[in-house]
Amino acid sequence: MSARVEGATARGLFLTWAALMALAALSLGLRFAHLGGLGMPAALGIAAVKAVLVGLVFMELAFEKASIRLAFAAGLFMIAVMLALMIADVVTRAVPPLENPPGTEPRSYG
Repeated sequence: MSARVEGATARGLFLTWAALMALAALSLGLRFAHLGGLGMPAALGIAAVKAVLVGLVFMELAFEKASIRLAFAAGLFMIAVMLALMIADVVTRAVPPLENPPGTEPRSYG
């Protein structure tokens, strides 16, 4: 018979908190570093790692049944699909011709 952990231990919670604080400090430190085009990917990577840590430990997804984890992953997948469709819609739009705003037409008098 194998021993099953029913939830996060105090040590695990503390280590996760410490990792989140270290990642937050790294994120703050990279804020002042001039990374050029790598700034956004680095920030998104750090944010993704923090989100995974929170999901696995504080939401206790690491200790749930596979069906719960699958439902959570399906929700994340649907969010990703909707974001991809929204981005595709915005990127493929044609630029509308700009007209003068009302009240800004040139006057021939006064």
